[in-house]
Amino acid sequence: MVFVTGGTGLVGCNLLLALAKEHAHIKAFKRSTSTTIAVEEFFQRYGFSELFQRIEWIEGDLMDMHFIADQLKGIDTIYHTAAYVSFDERDKKNIYTTNSLITELLVNEAIAQQIPRFVFISSIATMDDVNLQTKMIDERSSWNPSYSHTTYAASKFRAEMEVWRASQEGVNIVIVNPGVIIGSLNGQRASEALFDASAIHNRYTPPGGTGFIDVRDVVAIVMELVKRKAFNQKYILVGENLPYKEVLNQVGALNNRSTTAVSTKTLRFIYYLSQISRLFRGPSMSLANYKSLTSKTAYDHSKVKTLIDYSFTPIKESIAYHYHQYTEQISRK
Repeated sequence: MVFVTGGTGLVGCNLLLALAKEHAHIKAFKRSTSTTIAVEEFFQRYGFSELFQRIEWIEGDLMDMHFIADQLKGIDTIYHTAAYVSFDERDKKNIYTTNSLITELLVNEAIAQQIPRFVFISSIATMDDVNLQTKMIDERSSWNPSYSHTTYAASKFRAEMEVWRASQEGVNIVIVNPGVIIGSLNGQRASEALFDASAIHNRYTPPGGTGFIDVRDVVAIVMELVKRKAFNQKYILVGENLPYKEVLNQVGALNNRSTTAVSTKTLRFIYYLSQISRLFRGPSMSLANYKSLTSKTAYDHSKVKTLIDYSFTPIKESIAYHYHQYTEQISRK
């Protein structure tokens, strides 16, 4: 039996569908404030309504060690997809609790019960040092403590360290580091904000760039890595490295919306101005966020591509597909 966290999220929902095709019984954790309606509708949309019944939804507190211990009895694989994604430093406590502390507790119990497999969805944000030969970040790129990092990146790095600890205690692990994940669910997830034509942040394009990947690729690769028993390693999951401008312009073209380029100089001014807001505990731009918006970072996906001979979904195709799904869901609300 498998145990999935974050089952109502974008990655978790897609993963549950893939797992339900192969497992008769799945345990999926949800918060008391979450609903499974979007997940059930997602299964229905793809013609797998009957598979939704294979999921046993568990509601509780993942900070409760006794609760975790009870729920993990008889589990052979943990898929830990739950995450608190925020780049607002005012969310620091929630970010560390969800991303670091809960991972630590799950790892502790996985070790105690000697659960055979632990799969962790991390982030490319945990890798810093560029390979001097390829000029790209790869799986050997380490965390550089001298760099400025977002709280989100730091929390994911701490979580990775916990998962590596599990591997030293006999648990087979897989860590994947996706780039910016493009996907669609019910039109109401933060991860779908890219397609919101009314959102002001989609009208301006920063000068930087990063790695992007389709959520379907993330799930397909995770499933294949576990199937191949490619354990005790980490894998960068990035379909393409693209400028933010190109990605936002592709979305803009679909909804007939033009974008405006924002220069590094303008963003630097916004960064300094936001520090005044920060003094009064208002929203602000961190130095790490400023650098991520203004720098172009490339990620090397050759390790996983070579290992499983995988062909990534072109990002232009991914944007078109999920934009269509997003607008279809919005029109039904």
